[in-house]
Amino acid sequence: MKDLFQKSKMNLIFGLLAALLLIGVFLLNGIAFLLSSRHSLHIDLTANAAYKIGEDTAAALTLLQEPVEVFVLSAEEAFGGSNYLNQAKRVLLEYPRHSDKVHLTFVDYASNPSFAVGFPDLALSHGDLIVRSGSRVKHIKMNNLFHYAYTSAGGLTIESSRAEEALTSAILNVTGDELPKIAVLTGNGVFESKLFTALLADNNYELATVNLATESLDGFDAALLLTPTIDLSENALRKLEGFLYNNGAYGKVLLYAAGVTQGAMPNLDAFLAEWGLAFQNGAVFETKAERTYQFQPYYPVADYVDGRYKSMLRDANMPFLMPLARPMGLLFTAKDGFYVETLLAFGQSSGVRPADAGEDFAPERAETTGPMPALALSGFYPAGLTVRSCIVAAASAGMLEPVALHNASLANSEYLLALFADLLGKDALITIQPKSLAGKTLGVTSAQVTRLGVLLAGVLPLLILGAGMAVWLLRRYK
Repeated sequence: MKDLFQKSKMNLIFGLLAALLLIGVFLLNGIAFLLSSRHSLHIDLTANAAYKIGEDTAAALTLLQEPVEVFVLSAEEAFGGSNYLNQAKRVLLEYPRHSDKVHLTFVDYASNPSFAVGFPDLALSHGDLIVRSGSRVKHIKMNNLFHYAYTSAGGLTIESSRAEEALTSAILNVTGDELPKIAVLTGNGVFESKLFTALLADNNYELATVNLATESLDGFDAALLLTPTIDLSENALRKLEGFLYNNGAYGKVLLYAAGVTQGAMPNLDAFLAEWGLAFQNGAVFETKAERTYQFQPYYPVADYVDGRYKSMLRDANMPFLMPLARPMGLLFTAKDGFYVETLLAFGQSSGVRPADAGEDFAPERAETTGPMPALALSGFYPAGLTVRSCIVAAASAGMLEPVALHNASLANSEYLLALFADLLGKDALITIQPKSLAGKTLGVTSAQVTRLGVLLAGVLPLLILGAGMAVWLLRRYK
């Protein structure tokens, strides 16, 4: 009887322990579910925290005052299938965890086509994102979540993820103030930089194409004139003058980029001369390999001269690439309300190859040598006013090529965004680097390549050989 009682007692204890264990499991699952809805329970071991949002984005989300809806046009389980899509999904899930103002919804677009009725003006596709706050809507195409590059075989491959950059920009777009408007000037054989205009649009500038021959610049805050190869007419230049004058209110910005493909343009040259800017024919080259991109002499890097914009960079050691540049000079530094300053400059070891130079041209025969301006700012401060209109003149539109803007080792995109934000009075500037899931890449300058080559192919093998010989001699004669 006593044994039976003891056995019943033990069964009761084990039963209570089992019940407590079961209750504990349910409680742990409930706590984990609650935590997962507010915090990520994954550990990001990538070097660049590719699966998390950055500090700038997290700070911006804490300042949201109005609710923001983010719709992903895909079933949640179907949004994936590759490393970069999985990374983008993980990044999207971070947003509602950092702000209760952000509501993320996955919409099975295939089985719910009626969803598109609410957005009749948008050409929607599977995997796209829609960001909405009140009546303001921003549409993000799925392919705009990534940066692409061509492989050696000529195919396209994903180079890096810009999911955080795209979504944060869209949220700021639909919740921010009126966007600065930039006119992309067309006609006159101008250079098209779809990459640069997309970069500006992604950073909350409103862009529109304008043909100076037929359209007005009224209502725009800035204009882009990129490497025209046909001279501007006097009527077009009068429109630019009127735009910069702005009925006496000033406050306008013109970005002008030259290029080695340009011929003689007397009208445009005369206009720029009034602002203290002059361009000569020829191409800038660099004689020091360490100041070039991949040993190409006509792909030189420029030095930071102005400390203001240099200080806005997260890493001032990152070079600025200015390839295929025309030589530029400053006619004066201050005159009749105008002032001109150099922002970036080619180094002392640079030179100019004349446009009519033959194949036997030698760098030491260059008549024009550095330092010389690579990026200059010419501003007009009218008497009694604190606002200015200005022209930013670049020696080359090559600074806007993919090799310069997409390269995470170069400062081109970050520097130009900081420059535009400052000139157009954008107080808050958030710069988000693309996230690569590949291994960290080496620097791009030729000097780094040379040093690493000498170290890995010369010094290190010699050290290993010397150590081996020392060990052999020690054992041989010990």
